[in-house]
Amino acid sequence: MVPIVIFILSASPTVRLSSQELPLNAGALFLVFPVGAQAVGMGQTATAAAGRGEAAFWNPAGLATLSDDEFALHSATLVAGRSNVLGAYFPSRGIGVIGGAVYLVDYGDLDRTDPNGNTIARIAPRNFEFLASYATNLAGSFAFGISYKLVQFRVDCSGDCRDFPAGTGATHALDLGGQFSVGPGGPLRIGVALRNIGFRLQVQNQAQADPLPTRLAVGAVYEVRLRPATGRTLDQAFDVKLAADVDSPWGQVGQSETRVGVDVGYQRLVRVRAGYAFVQDGLSGPSVGLGIESGSLGVDLARAFLTGSDLQADSPTFFSFRVTF
Repeated sequence: MVPIVIFILSASPTVRLSSQELPLNAGALFLVFPVGAQAVGMGQTATAAAGRGEAAFWNPAGLATLSDDEFALHSATLVAGRSNVLGAYFPSRGIGVIGGAVYLVDYGDLDRTDPNGNTIARIAPRNFEFLASYATNLAGSFAFGISYKLVQFRVDCSGDCRDFPAGTGATHALDLGGQFSVGPGGPLRIGVALRNIGFRLQVQNQAQADPLPTRLAVGAVYEVRLRPATGRTLDQAFDVKLAADVDSPWGQVGQSETRVGVDVGYQRLVRVRAGYAFVQDGLSGPSVGLGIESGSLGVDLARAFLTGSDLQADSPTFFSFRVTF
């Protein structure tokens, strides 16, 4: 079972650790954090999403529909801390799409105190993920994708760190996914992904090793083009995308989670999004988002409004910036 105490401590920067307390291993927790403002704005429905580099974190098969090279930056202010992702993906005719990303989650610095309450050290827990992805279109309308992950959790200590085992652990994992389109013009896109298949993440010892949160996700996106105004073509009409995802633990105890979302916009210029995530641990809630694109530049914003959470923190915000060429 993945401990979540470090998650709670990081949500409250004023918390202090006594000199007798040891760092807790929550190294795999960050793998369930959402990445990308587009997905979050639609209630974290991204298993069938396509055409964006952030698909690598939800279903690598979605990368197969990239038509241009993409550089992207994703950042988020989460309950646990701040996350940043830098990714680059390159489609190649006849080969597929290759690329990768670097993912950092910074949980903030914590004070370590002696029995008298004096600060004697600073503790800095961090997560890193190095991602390498490949996706391609196979026969017909089917796309396949795979991502390799190098996952690392480390707790660094500065100051008086005697008897404090600053931990570092690393492991390896894979994401596998597929997508296919249904109907003339492919208005319905269905995706299946198996995420975080890998070894336990051991920081201190085998007894405290974290199993990775392996999950099987199934999702669909259905696009409806509205009737264009008089004198305009179908490509100049507004469209609506309806999405839904369901995912469950794979080989572990847990409950299924459901997410729904909608995306309304005019071509790729302006998109307005909304969704709701029915998830566990009191982190369910609605979300809203906005996307703007002009030429080779695109910006997405999203905010989630958590309901029933015991963690007293602001609703998380997400920002994505991308450049295509």
